[in-house]
Amino acid sequence: MVRIRFTDRAQTKKRPAIVLTGDPYHASRADAVVVPLTTKRYNSYYGDYDLAEWRGTGLPMPTKAKGTLETIERSTIISRLGTVSALDFEQIKQNVRTILNL
Repeated sequence: MVRIRFTDRAQTKKRPAIVLTGDPYHASRADAVVVPLTTKRYNSYYGDYDLAEWRGTGLPMPTKAKGTLETIERSTIISRLGTVSALDFEQIKQNVRTILNL
C-alpha cells in the first residue's frame, strides 16, 4: 500500500501498487517507481493488465495493474500486502516496455 498523488497533485489516495525499482536504485534515491493497482472494472486503457493470479497476492478482489508509472517517495510506502506471481510480473514488465516504446 502506498500513497499515490492524483493527477492534479493536490491530494493523495492510499492504494496498492507494485514497486518496480530495486535495492541498487533505492541505495541512491529516496523514491521508487511503481505501477498503481485498481479494482475498478472500467474498460481497459492502453497498457492496463488484469492480474491473472491476484488471489495469491493478498489482494481482496480482482485487480488491474494500471498502464501508468508513478514516482513516489519511499516514505509514502505504508505496508506490504504480498507479492505478485512471476507470470503477472513478467506481463507487467512487458506492458511497461510497451508503454515506454522500448
